[in-house]
Amino acid sequence: MADIIKIRGSVFIGGILYLPPTQDPSTGTIYEFQGDAREFTPYAVNTGRCRVEQEVVIDFVKRRVTTFANTGVTILRLTASDGSVEYKYGKASIEGIRVEDEMWAEDTVALTMRASASNPLIADSPTVDYLLQVVAHRNGSVQMKGSHDGFPCFEFYKQVDFGHFELLHAHDYRKTGDTPAAMAGDMEYHFEV
Repeated sequence: MADIIKIRGSVFIGGILYLPPTQDPSTGTIYEFQGDAREFTPYAVNTGRCRVEQEVVIDFVKRRVTTFANTGVTILRLTASDGSVEYKYGKASIEGIRVEDEMWAEDTVALTMRASASNPLIADSPTVDYLLQVVAHRNGSVQMKGSHDGFPCFEFYKQVDFGHFELLHAHDYRKTGDTPAAMAGDMEYHFEV
């Protein structure tokens, strides 16, 4: 029987240091947002290489759920037409990263994990979103049903009693061809494990 089950989720811009540049035709200024320059791993938490981080620790002994949430620093590199470079920094709010609907049974807990965060450097930017319905059992098994945007990368893991992390679900925008435009509107991808 498991005493602790940890669910870890993160959202990141994988494999690149900077997204493709865009240029303002009126000023010639080039805008480049920094990516996370990493691949899929459960060990990137607290490294500054995620857009969104969420962790839920389910303690069956103490019958409580502990949650952690964080967002990475958004970095924008602006290159003026004269070649000068300026950087802008921002950090998205963690208000939209939360756990809801916690319900305990004898050896089971059900809960909802959700995240919604926007680019802090762009007013009214679309949010990156996911919604997960999780059922964790004291025997160490986890059922997850979820939805998420097409961009960027999403990864969800479980860890039982401080053992190895097991991948539950991953989405790589580079394989599906999604772009930042996929953050607008409804969540396009749905899964169940």
